[in-house]
Amino acid sequence: MNETTTDESLPLLFEPNRLLRRTNDTRTPFQRNLAVYLILFSAGFERLAFYSLAGNLTFFLDSKLIKWTFPHTIIAPLIFLGTSYISALVFSWVSDGRLGRAKTIIIGFTIYCIGYTFMILFANEHMHQNWCPIHNNNNTDIVTSDFFNELCIQYILPTLILTAIGVGAVQANMAVFGAEQVREQKNKTRYFDIYYAAVNTGGLIAFGAIAYLQINKDYFIGYLVPGVLLILAFILFLIGYKYYIHIKPHDSVITAFLPILINAFQSWRNHRRNRHGLINSTEPLHQEEPIVETEGDSNDYLSFTISRPSWSFIDYAKVENNGRFPDRIVNDIKSLQRIIAVFLLLTPYWLLYVQVETTFIVQGAHMKLPTSFKKMPVIWLSLANQIIIIVTIFLLNTFVYKRLQASGRSFPINTRIVIGMVSAALSMCMAGTVEIFRQNICKTQNFTQIIADKEYIAANMSVFFQFPQYVGIGLSEVFTSVASLEFAYLAAPQSAQSLIMSLRFCSAGLSSFFGSGIVGLLSIVNGNQIFENYRNDERYYIYFFILAGFQLVFILIFIGCNRKYKILKLPNHHHLSSRHFLTSNSNPITD
Repeated sequence: MNETTTDESLPLLFEPNRLLRRTNDTRTPFQRNLAVYLILFSAGFERLAFYSLAGNLTFFLDSKLIKWTFPHTIIAPLIFLGTSYISALVFSWVSDGRLGRAKTIIIGFTIYCIGYTFMILFANEHMHQNWCPIHNNNNTDIVTSDFFNELCIQYILPTLILTAIGVGAVQANMAVFGAEQVREQKNKTRYFDIYYAAVNTGGLIAFGAIAYLQINKDYFIGYLVPGVLLILAFILFLIGYKYYIHIKPHDSVITAFLPILINAFQSWRNHRRNRHGLINSTEPLHQEEPIVETEGDSNDYLSFTISRPSWSFIDYAKVENNGRFPDRIVNDIKSLQRIIAVFLLLTPYWLLYVQVETTFIVQGAHMKLPTSFKKMPVIWLSLANQIIIIVTIFLLNTFVYKRLQASGRSFPINTRIVIGMVSAALSMCMAGTVEIFRQNICKTQNFTQIIADKEYIAANMSVFFQFPQYVGIGLSEVFTSVASLEFAYLAAPQSAQSLIMSLRFCSAGLSSFFGSGIVGLLSIVNGNQIFENYRNDERYYIYFFILAGFQLVFILIFIGCNRKYKILKLPNHHHLSSRHFLTSNSNPITD
């Protein structure tokens, strides 16, 4: 069944019964530009608010105001990140198949702002005393091995989850909704360039200026400023509502999956019942049939898909096999199998990646801040991670990819993913080695330093020894994270591109929940002693090496699966170069 379109302007929608048609755009040039830039400013302010909350969340929960036990200050941010990523998958279905992107973003912003408001109130000492009187009637430190017995957790954890749900709704739709406002395909690259700059600017301000306010001034101010900017982002988005192009929602692959599976079973059962009275020639033909799909205008990208996936059980749902569904929809479902396998195999990588926002920060708090950097937030080292990413992307585009392209060669996705995973494993090994030296030095040469009104016993060892591990994670993101983004876009069928992009977030969310479980296991009570103190618990340097070993095992599994099952084999329906993705679609902060 061949379906072609030579002027595909809406590649992220799923409309099975007819070709997607261009929506008439009656806006003036000023209105078109206003709609796009309102979305870009809204996205930048939203990312600033997100990283202002997520970046120093561990320190906030460890502050004198909250006083949570160490392992639990790691688990809560992992739950927050995991929920935000997984909810993105849910809201991609809601927007594509039910409400549309604009309404879904509005709902997300509403939930987001409510949750953020409560986080601001938790950071206010007076409000905190009213909600958590037990803490204020007891001047001693309360140490608990039970995560759900932490003070104020009945308020803080639901607030974090609520906020994360709002984050997921906005995150799943903002970039794609902005791209839908750009009607000409040739201008989409420029849009993604500007979008990339907007979200990175928001993230850099959050990790820089806002983190400084939180650590050296007050968490209430440090949350209030980005909270106000989040509300401003919501207002800016609402201002542009009447100027936006609103694409009607259509059924997504998620909606079609269960009916196709049921119909395949019904058709298979009918085939079995009739098989005894039929000759072999009446059985379904298990042959590959070429199809051709094109998208983009004649001046842009011409895309071709050469062959369909091989026979599988759900082919029984096809009309040609007495099923109820067109071949294209069934083939789209089939193509998801390899993509899902890739993202599941990438889950361990995301577990290593989230250490930048959790254990790396805690480790740095127990190391010496140089005299000239006494007021430096530990999270500033993650800025080095972002700088490494930007510099490396520039060098790859300027020298490596340009020369490869000139010689007719490319940098394969599978090679880049493996290089990135190896780099992440080496980063964990470096973190574990630093932790061994830090603990040994801390036993003989330690001192007390104050970070955000909390005293930390630190080793007489410069925090800049962490720099190599941040570089390792940064390099891994340039290769694995960007390559996975490229794979998500290239491998997804036309009816499931937004779903697949959200599945990428979902794999990161699963890794965050898995990581919180590992940290929870490491914090189990040993006899009558509770390891609430990070500084001398040797299990936390073992933790880094466990992550590295875990990643190395999955690298071998990943390579084996790709060789045997060709899970990274791409259809030729997008001739987009690696260079294009690195310059326009990669996002070192949000990925």
